[in-house]
Amino acid sequence: MSKNIEEVKDKIRHLLELIEEGNLYVFLGAGASKVAGLPTMKELAEILERKITGSKEDDVSSFLKEITSILKSEHPEGVTIEQILEMVYHIYFLTSKRSNKISVNLEGIEKIDENILTHSLKFIKKIVHDNCFSIGFKLETHMDFFECLLRSGRLRKLDIFTTNWDILVEKVCDKLKIKCVDGFIGIFDAFEKFDIFEESSSLSSTIPTIHLYKLHGSLNWVLPSENEKIIRLTNLNNSDVSQQVMIYPTPSKFKEILGYPYADLISRFSDSLLKKEHRPLLLVIGYSFVDSHIATKVTSMLRDNEHSNLFIIDPFLDQEKISNSLRIDVEKEPKINLLNIKFEEFVNFLKELGKGE
Repeated sequence: MSKNIEEVKDKIRHLLELIEEGNLYVFLGAGASKVAGLPTMKELAEILERKITGSKEDDVSSFLKEITSILKSEHPEGVTIEQILEMVYHIYFLTSKRSNKISVNLEGIEKIDENILTHSLKFIKKIVHDNCFSIGFKLETHMDFFECLLRSGRLRKLDIFTTNWDILVEKVCDKLKIKCVDGFIGIFDAFEKFDIFEESSSLSSTIPTIHLYKLHGSLNWVLPSENEKIIRLTNLNNSDVSQQVMIYPTPSKFKEILGYPYADLISRFSDSLLKKEHRPLLLVIGYSFVDSHIATKVTSMLRDNEHSNLFIIDPFLDQEKISNSLRIDVEKEPKINLLNIKFEEFVNFLKELGKGE
């Protein structure tokens, strides 16, 4: 919590004034999902380690144990599931993209072949799925947040961008009976139609509406084959895990972002922030700008639009890291407001100040 509560309150009052002018965009990072009970990347790695330690010894468990051991020696502060995935993908690309001319060997494993790597990736993805999809959520903070913005009369429509794979926002919309436009049409196996965002914006509606842009995909998006469009499933069984459309930290991560469907979604994020006639207000919660394709868009907004504003909510704010990512000195930029508080603390202040003191 900030030492100066009044300073925090002043910034939130300023935020509320700016919201009244419209053009609010919310960006949710992994830190925003933590309050709902979802595991962090480090906690997912710990779950993986417990799973492989308690499982029957085979090539896949031996391989993942060795990978985890190597990473723990390099990162004594703790290993994340993304780091494990990254190393597995690096080995996968080395061994599979060059007709097996490169071989990788680890202690206790005679040969690391494509079968071991494929099953390892599927094993990890299933852990992510089981712990971020098939669990109960603590929705109170998110419900209060959405109600502060959409039920108060301040806004009728809210654009939310996120790099999170979970389905937390969708769950909250269901609970609050808020219309959620996520770029899909259909009931059971909905199909992708991103033009629905524009169609929805052109319609006047008395129903509170959220436009949800999942920039890195979702746990319930699957791609049946390369020549088909993505579908969103109501229920995702184990056989669908390998088809999930999510951006993992692979060596070709940036290349993935340039392709379908990510390029379209990133373009919509960029267009929202960079409209010259707008006064864009970006509220970022629990995100540290680790993705350059996100950070560059925010930097362009701040540099190209003198009327833009950025608010960052994060109890673990690293000003130097954010400054490096945005290539802007955040302490000296008056359009950037940093609030070193938890998401739930921010929402409580928002509720208090939104009603008037």
